[in-house]
Amino acid sequence: MTNPQKGAAAAFLAYLWWGSMPFYWKALQSISSSEILGHRVVWSAAFTLVLTLLGGRLGSAVSYISRNKKNSRLLFIGGYLITLNWGLYVWAINVGHILETSLGYYINPLVSMLFGTLLFGERLRAAQKAAIATAVAGVCLQIAALGEVPLVSLGIALTFGLYGAMKKAVALESRESLFIETISVAPAALVYLLYLQFAGRADFPYDPATTLLLAGTGVMTSVPLLLFAFAAHRVRLTTIGFIQYVSPTMTFLIGTFVYREGLSIYRLATFCCIWAALAIYSADAVMAGRKEKRAENAQSREGIFIPPHAHAYKDPTLPRGKRLSRFRGR
Repeated sequence: MTNPQKGAAAAFLAYLWWGSMPFYWKALQSISSSEILGHRVVWSAAFTLVLTLLGGRLGSAVSYISRNKKNSRLLFIGGYLITLNWGLYVWAINVGHILETSLGYYINPLVSMLFGTLLFGERLRAAQKAAIATAVAGVCLQIAALGEVPLVSLGIALTFGLYGAMKKAVALESRESLFIETISVAPAALVYLLYLQFAGRADFPYDPATTLLLAGTGVMTSVPLLLFAFAAHRVRLTTIGFIQYVSPTMTFLIGTFVYREGLSIYRLATFCCIWAALAIYSADAVMAGRKEKRAENAQSREGIFIPPHAHAYKDPTLPRGKRLSRFRGR
């Protein structure tokens, strides 16, 4: 199996894992969502600590925190962003809003494009602008028809989109960054769990099966993130972009056909707008990828070296046949 094939398999497994998570959280429905979140953070921190120790990277992670204070602060913020995202997701699953979580993760790629423009100065192509406009129209349709803002969906999309923007701003190996993020939130989560216990508001002691499931939240949270990191280094982002729809599609099907959540005609219309937006986004990504590939092939035939992560641009000061021979980084 080639590296791209291994990467695609890892990405598919990661999104398959995430898509099936409603079953796991439903099994913990007897525990309050906030208590589940506290356990999820603490056990994730413990699991990533073990991984960091086994990989011999604990020293470098601690050194990174002391040497890169600005980036460390961003990772701390990212830890709380992803915790908020986890909390919204678990709460929504256990109170019967699985379809809203699905909508949130469908919207997420479009939110990421918007943040790329606002925070990193990335330029949107016409098709990308059309995709965002179509998604906004779908959300506005739901607001107008049902008189309600899909707060859970928007909250999930915005928190994960901001988390992704933070990850883009901080370049660090996945195990170390995940360790720093979880360890930054773990003290607050542990204090909260102790407060619940001493205040008599905790559901502890748990039965053995529930205890095992709560301890397993660390593995359930961290493993797909590590699979995703493995895939990201081996396949094109366009490929990952297509595979990522496995997760919200599975969640949509689980919410509709397993847990029988109501899907009104207006919510269905909103989903149709989002699906149309994603179709525009995906088609544009494919065409842009093909155009970039043709440009790279043309440069290769001319015997010109193309640096990694660089793209060609026209230089009008050069002769006509050589105008694509200078490069700048992305």
